[in-house]
Order: sequence, then C-alpha cells, then structure tokens
Amino acid sequence: MNAMSSNISSQYIGKMRPPYKMGIICIDITNKCDLACSNCTRLLANQEHFWDMTVENFKEAVLSLKDYPGVVVLIGGNPCMHPKFDELSKIFRELRPDKNKRGLWTNNFFKHEKISTEVYGVFNLNTHGDARAIKSLKNFEFKGGYHPDNSHHSPILAAIKDLYKDTDEMWRLISNCDVNQNWSASIVQNKGKLRAYFCEVAASFDLARGEDNGLEITNDWWKKEIFDYKTQIDHFCPGCGVAAQLQGSMDHDEIDTYSLTNEALALKSQEKNGRSIIKISSLEDASKLNNKVTNYSQYLRRDYKYRFRKLLWKAKKVFTHMIG
Repeated sequence: MNAMSSNISSQYIGKMRPPYKMGIICIDITNKCDLACSNCTRLLANQEHFWDMTVENFKEAVLSLKDYPGVVVLIGGNPCMHPKFDELSKIFRELRPDKNKRGLWTNNFFKHEKISTEVYGVFNLNTHGDARAIKSLKNFEFKGGYHPDNSHHSPILAAIKDLYKDTDEMWRLISNCDVNQNWSASIVQNKGKLRAYFCEVAASFDLARGEDNGLEITNDWWKKEIFDYKTQIDHFCPGCGVAAQLQGSMDHDEIDTYSLTNEALALKSQEKNGRSIIKISSLEDASKLNNKVTNYSQYLRRDYKYRFRKLLWKAKKVFTHMIG
C-alpha cells in the first residue's frame, strides 16, 4: 500500500469495531467441510492443505479469551468434523463455564448432537439446503440461528481496490464493512501456530495465501484498539470483496467470483478442485445490489413465509402444553 492510501485509511479506520466491541469472537478449529459453497467466507476451496487445531492450541486460544464478555464460537469449516470435537467440547465447557457464552456454528452435527446440546448455548446452524444437514439439525428448527434453505454468498475474491479507483470512496466503504460491523474477529491455527485477526475473513485470506500476518496470541490481544490492527487492515481490506456488497451466487452453484488481485487464488481452486470461476474487472461487470454479505439466508432477511412457519410452530408448542 502506498503512503497516500495509508493516510486515507487512517481517516476511516476509527469507524471500525475492535474485537472487544464485538459480540462474538470465533475460534476456527478446522478447515474441513462436507460442503463446497460458492464464495465461501473461509475460502476453503482456496486453501492448500487440511488442518485441525491441536488440543494444546485450542486450550491456549480459549484461555486467551478468559475475560472476554461476549460469546466465543467454535467454527470451521465444519467444526463437528474435527477428529477430537468431543474432547475439545469438554475442554471448552471446563475453561468457559457459562454455557450462554459458548457458541457452535455448524451445518451438520453428524454424530455430535448430544454433546453439542449439552455444551453449547448459542447456535448458528446453516443447512445450506443440504438434505443431510436438514435431517441432522431438525431438532433445532425454529430455536433461533437456524437457516433452513440455500444461502446467497457474495464475492469475497472480488477485491474492492480493483472495482473502486477512488481511494477515499473505497475506504469509506471498508469502514462500514458489514463483516466488521456484524461478525467477528478470529483465532486460527496458521502453520501450526495460533494467530489472531481483527476479522474472520482476513484470517481466511492469510490461510488461503499461505502467509502469516496474524498477531501472536496473548491474554490481551482482543483488548487492543482498532488502530493496533492497522497493519492487518491496510493489508487485507483493499484485497477483499466484502465491503463492495456485490451480487454473488447461490451456495450450491460452487462458483467463485474474483478480480485481478485474487486471480491466483481463483485459478488455483479451479485447477485443484475443478471450481467454476467468474472474473470481473469493474462495477459494470457485476450487479451492485447493496447486498450485505452477512444477510445470506431467508432467516436473516426475515422472509415472511419463514416467519409464518415459525409462528405456527410456536403456536403448536403452546397449544400442546396447554392441553397436556
């Protein structure tokens, strides 16, 4: 990044949220997943190798958030595909006693529904319309955080710096990035070492590129002010597509939309995984929808048909209780 762009970014970074102001912080415990969604925010199709967080690193990650007042979330990939998921869950319960501050983000419990119910108090359960996932999560429908249908995924690899030549406008949009405003910071295992990132998507880019721009884990890493993450922000945000809020693809299409900055990542996934890719070079190449990446499902968009189904479900529960 040149000096001019860095100076402009400084004018806007103060509007962004530091981790301590976020309601959740994620711990990515694996990059294994049974799905291959379009424009995945974890860039799973773009990573070279599978990895699972070690038990020792997991303990250290949880302990670093001992005083964090929000919800600490286990995520992946699909965290339930970690070979030691049950062991990690028991450790999590021991090190973070408040169940309502332990979260699980998954698309399929597989064989872990019982322990997931016992250990976790907050859920984000996205079936992506997959029949196996719907069956796995059926007992959690309408309990909150359940996404019953396919999801719309906005382009992560369409770098905003390739689409906005006005640097001031680019940073204005970045300062209002809906991942920063609505989602979370993240801890990942990068080349065997724990690393912290102000943004979960930034962590994904580092893993996909095989780089290490994370912070070392300390007991106060999440207490830092947002300007302490300026190096990360300057490095990752211009090369990310989240803040551009472009129209993307349905999860099941398995398509990645990209621009020049991230061409190497897109081509790598195409060659390795047979991924379908679409290149854009300007805003004219894409339909701009003002589409928030974080509003990916009908549950989050407050679809009226879904709300009606939920209302009927609640009414049935109340009626059954009254006559029982």
